[in-house]
Amino acid sequence: MSTEHPVNPEHPVQVDTGFPGGNAVIERVEADRIVLRPDLRDTIGDWFYWCICVRGAQGRDLTVQVRRDGGPGIGVRGPAVSTDGGHHWTWLGADSVSGDEFSLTVPEHTTELRLSFGMSYTADHLERFLAANAAHGALERGLLTHSEQGRPVDLLRLGNLRGAPPRRVLLTGRHHACEMMASHVLEGLLAHVLGGDDVEARWLAEHVELVVVPFVDVDGVARGDQGKNRAPHDHARDYGPEGGLYPETRAIRQLLVNTGRFDAVLDLHCPNVAGPTNQRAYFVGSEGAENWEAVQRLAAALEEETATGPLEYRRADDLPFGTAWNGPANYLSRDGLETPLTSLDAFCADHGDIGTHAVLEFPYADAHGAEVNTATARAFGAALARALAQHLAGNGAGQG
Repeated sequence: MSTEHPVNPEHPVQVDTGFPGGNAVIERVEADRIVLRPDLRDTIGDWFYWCICVRGAQGRDLTVQVRRDGGPGIGVRGPAVSTDGGHHWTWLGADSVSGDEFSLTVPEHTTELRLSFGMSYTADHLERFLAANAAHGALERGLLTHSEQGRPVDLLRLGNLRGAPPRRVLLTGRHHACEMMASHVLEGLLAHVLGGDDVEARWLAEHVELVVVPFVDVDGVARGDQGKNRAPHDHARDYGPEGGLYPETRAIRQLLVNTGRFDAVLDLHCPNVAGPTNQRAYFVGSEGAENWEAVQRLAAALEEETATGPLEYRRADDLPFGTAWNGPANYLSRDGLETPLTSLDAFCADHGDIGTHAVLEFPYADAHGAEVNTATARAFGAALARALAQHLAGNGAGQG
């Protein structure tokens, strides 16, 4: 992780990546112009995540160029901007972007500005959420394992924690460290289970134990890694019969095998910034027809729940197995050997007593023209909680 970069002494703008989630290779800082590219570190190929801190630029007009070989390095709503150390974010807007550059005027009294591809969600955000709900009797914080670098990997439990619950669900996020918008969705789902006042939230609290791994690649989240296509393969492809490279995925495997039945397993992701599947939420189809039928029942409930919300999900956007990139080639290693790899979804199909298992992709900035941000992502998470309740209850959340 780089920290501070030299600048022209006549223009003392400082650019820093030495904070949780920071990522960039700073190529040049020239007066009021910053040139950077995403730091790929151990990524195979190319990816798009970057996040920087700028100091000493208050009141100035900045231009930032994001150089990337494999596609855009700026999203469809421009970069995300934070003036309070990454706690709150807004989009700068598409009008700020020209090609691979964006421009902004730094507010006069803003001594520290964070700029990013997306709206960061790191351990600080999770800690604030847990602190705000620390007194809640239906939330417990435990330890799944420790990461390669010794960080604790959180295992949250909420809902029905009394003995053997009628139903159990596993939720996972950040198999790919850079996919931060999925964490805002997950937080919205958890908040709704803990504090929602509708029939679905009450049903979940009474009937379901939710087991949650918020950060699977906890080291990558802290370091600001891409995480996607990490060499020799990333966390999301680490569920094969060879046993797993990473402590987190090994522990999740054991959790699924040893805990007893999981009625649903839901793995949250964000899509590639490029291509037609970016600006929508969608389920990624599994190879097994029976499970895909079950996922489509969950999808029908989610479509109904989001129809009147800020972000709309449409079943027509789903990607059945064998469609577009969702085919066998997507589950081969990218190290030139084309070794078959196993996802969590595929592991669930073959191991343990597991019901519906699904991968949900959630966009970074835009869903069918509606703005994706921290508030709308949380609202989507609440809708997902209600849909999950309806799916698990079978005939409605008021029954079962």
